[in-house]
Amino acid sequence: MKKNNNKTVIFNPKKMLLSDKSAFSVKEAYKTLRTNVMFSLPGKESKCIGVVSPDRGDGKSSVAINLAISFSQINKKVIIVDCDLRLPTIASKLGIEAKPGLSNFLSGNQESDQPLIRRSSEYGIDIMTAGDIPPDPTALITSKQMDAFIELLKKYYDYIILDFPPATIVSDAASMSRIVDGYLIVIRHNDSEFSKINETLRQMNFADAKILGFVYNGKEEHKKYYRKGKYSKYYYNYYYYKKSE
Repeated sequence: MKKNNNKTVIFNPKKMLLSDKSAFSVKEAYKTLRTNVMFSLPGKESKCIGVVSPDRGDGKSSVAINLAISFSQINKKVIIVDCDLRLPTIASKLGIEAKPGLSNFLSGNQESDQPLIRRSSEYGIDIMTAGDIPPDPTALITSKQMDAFIELLKKYYDYIILDFPPATIVSDAASMSRIVDGYLIVIRHNDSEFSKINETLRQMNFADAKILGFVYNGKEEHKKYYRKGKYSKYYYNYYYYKKSE
């Protein structure tokens, strides 16, 4: 909920999610992103994709969810896992209960009878939320239980999308490079700082992580590019990343 000129505006996070009502430019951008990811990670075996950003507010969680939805639209079995065990947002964006979730599973502390993995019939994806905020998130994310969990998911899903916390805040994303097949780095137009983007790349290169590319979001398309003004929405661009020798 936001206040604008003394008026209360209720913000609906679901409006940012990919659907039949999404702008044409957004639909096409995610189709392109999906295709590029598929070509970057060829083969029929299950793929684990990490989504990370330099800082909070770059839009990585929305990109992660929408990428998962995009894969479901071509009948792929996909699950998104909220690996941000400090400030998780996947549950709130999808309008579902946050607990129990990943932290409860990894710690063996599940008091509720609620399922750990939830199915969204609306978007055609499975979701594992972050769960309760643990005292040491990094210890859980980098645990052997996490490795075994991802290997288990690979038996059931074509694509596993992991939404990590920002790279310049904690190093959870880079520490998972041993089991992540490739990373997408999300940056926001006129917001992401070059120094933080550079630090994100430094961490990923140090961990010998495979970077699939950058997702550049938050830039508005001009109406003149479309016949209908309603298509003047935010759009997403994908850029390849080539590691320097």
